[in-house]
Amino acid sequence: MVMTRTLRIQEKGAVFHVFSRGNLKLDILTGESHKKYFLDLLCRGAQKYMIDIFAFCIMDNHYHLSLRITIENLHEFMHFLGSSYANFLVRGGWVGHVFAGRYKAIRIDEEEYFLIVNRYIHLNPVEAGVVERPEDYNWSNYRDCINGTAGGWFDSSWLEEYFGCGSEPAGREYQAFVENALGEENNYPSDHKVVAQALLGSDAFLRRIKASIRQEKWSKGLIGHKELTRIPSLDEVLEAICEHLGIDSLEHGSYRADKRYRYACNLLIHMAREYTLTSFDDIAKVIGGIKENAASHRYLRFNKCLDEDKGMRARLLADEAGVLQILKSKGCIP
Repeated sequence: MVMTRTLRIQEKGAVFHVFSRGNLKLDILTGESHKKYFLDLLCRGAQKYMIDIFAFCIMDNHYHLSLRITIENLHEFMHFLGSSYANFLVRGGWVGHVFAGRYKAIRIDEEEYFLIVNRYIHLNPVEAGVVERPEDYNWSNYRDCINGTAGGWFDSSWLEEYFGCGSEPAGREYQAFVENALGEENNYPSDHKVVAQALLGSDAFLRRIKASIRQEKWSKGLIGHKELTRIPSLDEVLEAICEHLGIDSLEHGSYRADKRYRYACNLLIHMAREYTLTSFDDIAKVIGGIKENAASHRYLRFNKCLDEDKGMRARLLADEAGVLQILKSKGCIP
């Protein structure tokens, strides 16, 4: 049987939430000596493979990392970490697999989820009932972050970048952010999901990653390949717009005389550029009677109108949602 693999969408500067669990959920990181050894491996690996570690938490049967790769070497770093620790346990008498399959790595949209993922990691001991407050747990870097003492082999510059002040006040700001979630269910945001077991981010972030996947030679055997490459075609978007607006087609309208037709054309140009990989030239051909430059000009002018006219923007958002729902019902988008 061929084991499927999840997508590892790597590029320089990419941020990941990485985690791995003991085989059969067994405790593989019990005791101070085991955690110290794993922490030493984490330090050595981060330096060897030039990995920026932002947040970590080592629990008895699993661990979480928030990190950035500076080159495309996440697999090499994780192989070093996993195999080195497994060898350490085997030398101590461990029999059988150490980790439950391959590690999980979720590519994170920094603007939307970086702080949320770090908070999730640092609240793990509280969620598990090990401690009442995250700063009471010895095997994460949370205490260093909030006290302004972070440094050395893991990266703490993100605190000042996100909270716009020195290390100590930034630490206090982060502590307040974390404590706001104490007592709440510590999960990923409920209104978003991890796409294809590999991505967590905004719609714009997902579209950019999907476009890069379409342009690369990714194996179709990878988990999530079909979902991530399911980008609607221009014809599918056109059909959904016509269905939503209740018009037959865009072929016989008059852009100047017919306001309804003009709006439908603008909606098509907007959604084609936002949700497909279609060029202005192809969009112009579908509309008919215009050139590539005209389609591009209409796109820019329509977007300017959306910025200036709240009523038009509200209409666009409502129609966009309706069209997307049609595309989703037809399996054109995940």
